[in-house]
Amino acid sequence: MRHRVPILLTMLLAAPTLRAQVPTNGQWLIERRGDHERAGLVHLTLRYGEHRFSENWTSDDVPLTQLVGLPAGAFSDSGGVVRFRVVRDAGTLVCEGWFSGGNGAGHFTYAPNPEFVTALARRGIDAPTPTQQFRLTLAGVGLDLADELARQGYDRPTIDDLTRMATHGVGLEYVRALDGAGYRLKSPVQLVRMRDHGVDAEFIASLDSLEYRRLSAEQLVRVRDHGVDGDYIREMRAAGYPTPDLEQLVETRDHGVDARYVSQIRAAGYDGLSLAELRRARDHGVTAGFIRHATERGHGKLPLDELIRLRDRGFDDQR
Repeated sequence: MRHRVPILLTMLLAAPTLRAQVPTNGQWLIERRGDHERAGLVHLTLRYGEHRFSENWTSDDVPLTQLVGLPAGAFSDSGGVVRFRVVRDAGTLVCEGWFSGGNGAGHFTYAPNPEFVTALARRGIDAPTPTQQFRLTLAGVGLDLADELARQGYDRPTIDDLTRMATHGVGLEYVRALDGAGYRLKSPVQLVRMRDHGVDAEFIASLDSLEYRRLSAEQLVRVRDHGVDGDYIREMRAAGYPTPDLEQLVETRDHGVDARYVSQIRAAGYDGLSLAELRRARDHGVTAGFIRHATERGHGKLPLDELIRLRDRGFDDQR
């Protein structure tokens, strides 16, 4: 899927901080979507907050095994009451509700796990605030992530680091996937930055397959931010621009030049332009429509520089 990495958990918060009072209850919704049933997954949504559960946390691809005590036949039942728990290192969500038509809904109560604080202390990590522990519970961020960071040689995360990772969707799966792609970033802050900018193992693999390998974390972020992905590179190669210079593609993309623009300019009679010429033409508003209009008005096929001067003088493609 484009611009998206398969991740275990995504936090969608309506405000940067929770209310002063940590919620002790909320609502849950469970749905099965697409191939979820075959893969043993569900889509879980938790709603909480002081104003009619106005703050939300949504999770994709949650394994059924995380729903401890959910009856095996719950999805085929209709109207039956169910009780189950979502058990995480930082705390437990005790859920009660019902299923109908294969989907479920109900209420949950939240219970923090006091042993989590002790386990963090053994790893040299400060105790979370009640708000942080609640967030970590919702995201499923716990001791396995802290241990994985240690195994990979990252700087020891603070509790603020772990909470930030939780709220930005940096979980165990993401960290391991980056490691598999050859990236150990040392700093948890760098992990969050990469995740925020949409850099994931799938994106890295798409560049690797096109022989853009061993890019730095900063290069990956820059390329991603500027919309140069595997699809764009392949399209530009098919259009006749197999440049090994990734920075050239970033600059070309920034100037609004893509395979469609190249095709239109070629159809108007201008083939073989360099990337620099295409960027210049695009910057000055030279479009296929402008070229056709200039030709119809008796200018003939002009050199690119003449087309640009004509455009800059105010000649446009409007009759």
